[in-house]
Amino acid sequence: MAWIDLHTHSRYSDGTYTPAALVDLAVKRKIAALALTDHDTVAGVAEFLAYAAQRQLPALGGVEISAWHEDLTIHILGYGLNHTNPNLLARLAELQTARQERNQGIFEKLRQLGIRAELSEIAQQENGQIGRPHIARLLVRKKVVRTTHEAFSRFLRRGGAAYVESLRIHAAEAVRLVREAGGLAMLAHPAILDATLDTVAELIQLLKPAGLSGLEAYYPTHTKKQTRILLALAAEHGLLACGGTDFHGDVRHGAPLGGSAATVRVPQTVYDQLQAALAKHP
Repeated sequence: MAWIDLHTHSRYSDGTYTPAALVDLAVKRKIAALALTDHDTVAGVAEFLAYAAQRQLPALGGVEISAWHEDLTIHILGYGLNHTNPNLLARLAELQTARQERNQGIFEKLRQLGIRAELSEIAQQENGQIGRPHIARLLVRKKVVRTTHEAFSRFLRRGGAAYVESLRIHAAEAVRLVREAGGLAMLAHPAILDATLDTVAELIQLLKPAGLSGLEAYYPTHTKKQTRILLALAAEHGLLACGGTDFHGDVRHGAPLGGSAATVRVPQTVYDQLQAALAKHP
């Protein structure tokens, strides 16, 4: 069976691979289709799609938008959208500006804690974004902490000593942004939001009228039971299923690109169904 990966990140957000390097790795691993879903940016999509076409790898441009509903942090995946849509670009630019302001606040808190670290110490490619994973790696290099996990636990997670809240948009607006840009909007990793999945039906009722197209059923930390429940919920509500590894490259020691038998496998039929839905998209 052919496997796909529809949840990956590049250096344009918080991954360690360029879009082209992701494509090369996917070809090497014989992945049947790939999507790029950087956080709050589509800056790498044109490069990704062009190189994927060159390597003859079926590919979808996408995005992962940071959002909220009540006290939940929600991520909305968008697939097959027009990455030049002016309204989408304007709203993402606002989120990126807020991310920069948040970074400055984090470094100010670190200074108040007596930790000598500067934003300028983080080397980042042009057009890339700096986020908490980059700051975590800097704290490891400076030997403030031993691991990025410790950096998040002590300083960068919600409730951590240097945590700063950032601007997010409501989940329904994130869904509409994707839909209005011609894409399919999916609720990312629902079991991370709620391991019991009790709130997922409520979120579907909230987000489907805004244009929600599906759920990320296949994900490395989802149990087989959670995946079955999510697939059943998607079918019950007339939604699609999607999935991927949330691959970030060398920064995380999770599932390899394309997954594995021990982590997650996403069948090619998922990609085919998304392509069929995009062909019917108004």
